[in-house]
Order: sequence, then structure tokens, then C-alpha cells
Amino acid sequence: MTISPFDLILLLGSAQGFILATLLWINQKGNRLSNRLLAALIGLLALMSLAVGIPVANRWVSFALDLLPLIMAMPLGPLIYFYIKSMLDPTFRLGRPERLHFYPVVLDWGSKLIGWVFVSGWLLGFFRPEQGPVWGHIMNEYDTYADIPRWLSVTTYLLITRHLLNQNQPTDNSGQQQNLRWLRQYVTVFLVFQTIWLIHLVPYIIPASRGPLLDRFGWYPIYIPITIMIYWLGLKGYLHARNSPVDGTAPKIGAMFIPAETVERAIRSLTTAMQTDKLYLDPELTVEKVGRHVQLPPKTVSFVLNHHRQKSFNTFVNEYRIEAVKHRLADSASERLTLTGVAFECGFNSQATFQRAFRQVTGQSPKQYIGQQTAAS
Repeated sequence: MTISPFDLILLLGSAQGFILATLLWINQKGNRLSNRLLAALIGLLALMSLAVGIPVANRWVSFALDLLPLIMAMPLGPLIYFYIKSMLDPTFRLGRPERLHFYPVVLDWGSKLIGWVFVSGWLLGFFRPEQGPVWGHIMNEYDTYADIPRWLSVTTYLLITRHLLNQNQPTDNSGQQQNLRWLRQYVTVFLVFQTIWLIHLVPYIIPASRGPLLDRFGWYPIYIPITIMIYWLGLKGYLHARNSPVDGTAPKIGAMFIPAETVERAIRSLTTAMQTDKLYLDPELTVEKVGRHVQLPPKTVSFVLNHHRQKSFNTFVNEYRIEAVKHRLADSASERLTLTGVAFECGFNSQATFQRAFRQVTGQSPKQYIGQQTAAS
């Protein structure tokens, strides 16, 4: 078995990509989420190079290439965008809204699912083996035109990412300048690749020019640049992470800067955690528990409340508990409970804490409040 020089380049690039992706994934230096997002990105590029460069030595290799989703381009855009966000904002986390961006990966699985339908139907006796070429043609046509939304997806995310970078102006901090310089290079490399991909894509989706294009150039005009990106992005990203002063933990409160978008997201999450999820009912509630619930570092939770709501964590939680106490006192179903019993059911764990918090929030004692409500009714 002989391997062409171009295929050898792709296979070597694929192997290098898997090595760099592994090193980034386990790297303890820098922002761990950023490292792993970049590792996933490089791993997907390496998988693509493997799918194109691997020689088809027998039917089993051909079978695997037809049925395994080795080429997945739809997650590339979100990975690029979230990598940049995590590098700009150390408090950024991948929550449920962010994970939704990866669901379009099912588009990459489309032709493989078609292949599995045929194989399953053939094994069950619904299809005949000679129908295979027809199904193969359908799979090829699907993959051809699926490249259009793939290209549009990556390009859209790149443009959004570039806009995000343009909003972050360099400061006098040399570390931040170096970080922004690397991120702009990162986006620029992908934009150049998108241009190369578009030049190849236009004749590829036209049936009359598709065959001559692939016969003459194959997929090398796309995958040789991908191999170059694997080497450059992987090595540069790994070295950048190794030299980064960020260790993946939240900065000290006194020196913390949080973008307005993150502050708004944190406030929404904290409000939902109290109003909808009613975390305040937990008498052992801590800022660490709330941080895990809203997927934010505890120091970020405290910083947002202290600097953007001008209140401590305990005051923030006790305000919801006090409102719950007021609501329970107005409910006839709570008449059998003592005032202390109502306070405990609303999340307080001591009478003294309840009395102090109630006076701090309302300006009067619980008995004064009850007497006022009784007189008003």
C-alpha cells in the first residue's frame, strides 16, 4: 500500500492535532475552559484530516468512512466564539443556553444517518444490496449541499467573534495586549481559511464543475490549510496557555473586572435561583452552593451583589426569606404555626438571625409588623 505525499501530510497533521488536543485538554496552566474549547476545536480538525487522508485499504475502512461522522463542521463556529469569550472573560461558563449552539451538529450526521437507515433496512430484508449505489448517491448529494450551511455557520460565528474582539480595546497592560493580539490572529487565520473554503465551495456545489474540480484537485485545497491550522493553532494556543498568568480561578475581588454582559447574566441567574428555584429555603445555603447552581465562581457572585446590587450575599438571600415570611403570615393556612416556625420554613435557621434580618430589611420587629398588619385589616 502506497500513500501519496499529500495524504501523508494530512495523516501527520491529524496525529499532531490529536497530540496537541490532548496536551491542551490536560494542561493545568491558563484558563481550563479555554484550553478545552481549543482542544475540542483542534480535535475536530484532526478528525477531519484523518477522514480525508486515511487510505482506503479495504472495504471495512470504506465502510467506516461512510458510516462514522468523522467530519463535523457545525460545532466549529460555536467553539471559536466561546473560546474567545472564555479568554476575554475568566468568569464565562458553558451553561444550557451555550450548549444549545452545538445542537446543529445533527446536520453533520445527516448522510451517516441515511447510510445507517440503508444498512439497517438491508439487514432486516427491506432493501437489496444492489440498491446501495442509489443510497450512496443520496448521501453524497446531502454532504455536498450541507457544506453551504456549514460554511455560513462558521462564517457567521467568526463575524460575531470579530465584533466581540473589536469591542475590547487594548489597555496599557502588556498581558492583555498580548492576549488580544493572539485572539485577533486566531480569528484572522480562520477568516482566511473561510475565503479558501468559499473559493473551493462555489464550483463544488455546481454539478457541472464538481467532477472536474475533484478529479484535478481533490480535497487537498481545503485540507492542506486545515493541517497548517492544526499545527499553528495547536502549538501557538498551547504555548499561549502555558505562558498565561491566568490559572483558571476567579481573580481577586479587589482587582476583578467583569463585562456588563456577564453582570447582567449573573443577576438574571441569581434572580431566577431565588424567585423560581427558591434556593433561599435552604437554611444551610452558602455562596458556594449558589455559585454551583448558577455556574459562576462564588467570588463572582459576591462581587456582582456587592458592587452592582450594593448588598451582601446574606442580605440578598434574607430579603427573599423575609418576603416569604410576609406571604406566609398573610396566608390563613399558616395560622397554626408560630412566628418562629414560619421563619424556619422560609429558610432561617435561628430565631436571632430572623429577628435581626427582619428588622434590617423592614425597619421594624416581626411583632411590630404583625401588629401593624392586624390593625390595617
